[in-house]
Amino acid sequence: MATPHDDLFRYLTGHVRHAAAWLRSVVPAAVGDTIDWSSLRPASEILQDERSRAHRLDRVHGAVHIGTRSPAWLLGEHKAFDDSGAYDQVLRYAALLRNLAPGEGHSPPIPVLAVVLHHGDEPFAGRTADEWLDEYQPRIRLVVDDLATQDEAAILARDLTALDKVCFLCMNTLPGACNDAALAALDRWAGLLRATDREDGPAFGEAAVQRITGYVLMTSEADAALLHAAVERILQRSEFTIMSTAEKLKNQGMAEGITQGITQGITRGRAEALLRLLTKRFGALPTPLAARLHEAPLADLDLWTDRILDARSLAEVFEHAR
Repeated sequence: MATPHDDLFRYLTGHVRHAAAWLRSVVPAAVGDTIDWSSLRPASEILQDERSRAHRLDRVHGAVHIGTRSPAWLLGEHKAFDDSGAYDQVLRYAALLRNLAPGEGHSPPIPVLAVVLHHGDEPFAGRTADEWLDEYQPRIRLVVDDLATQDEAAILARDLTALDKVCFLCMNTLPGACNDAALAALDRWAGLLRATDREDGPAFGEAAVQRITGYVLMTSEADAALLHAAVERILQRSEFTIMSTAEKLKNQGMAEGITQGITQGITRGRAEALLRLLTKRFGALPTPLAARLHEAPLADLDLWTDRILDARSLAEVFEHAR
């Protein structure tokens, strides 16, 4: 389920100028100097693997080498916490992209540059503990833009668009902020908000302001009426969309929260029932397999449950499991 952080990241990077400014600011100069940034184009984030399963990536752009015109994929991922599975997740996505040609005249493998935007309470590590044969496992090198290690002054000093800066500041500062802290932050960023509002686009100013204020409402304790007044004062114009956006977003958030809670409860109960059945049939399950049950989606749990009666071993239950 997408979070307000995911939505803001996808909105920001969905506009080429803002995505290019961000990517150029974080990739090593030796790499950035080889990319024709004027060639940057959004690509589909929905990829299918060999089993026809769909994967939604956070953001993908295509670009070409400034001299040879050979293509590359720029994969942008967003993390609002230090996800220990980030490297493996991005490696899977990169493997799919490497085998996807961006157009006629190009054939795989296509190189992939993976960039992660992280914000959270702790700096990004993103790696699981060492395992047996760890040094022989496939690796991907990530470029990490770790907002958790950057204070407000550092973000303001970066060579970014006004929308880039205000979005990154929101992600870094507003989650969980009280009303007074959220409104004070917007006052500090007043110049950025006005610059964003007066953009000719894309993204167009009014739409961008709606996204930003929606994020404030969804992630902080800001009062909608006080936020409305503050934004009108900062923008020096009437802003009629904030209150309707507030109600829409809060209602949407409540509905999604209820749906997510119901789905999680059903999945948890199905996993517990399947664990009991497997234990009764085959004895105690290995710890990694038991943990896998609790992480599996409903479709997999249903499939494994259907196999219990006919399977002669645990291996047959989980044969060809995803």
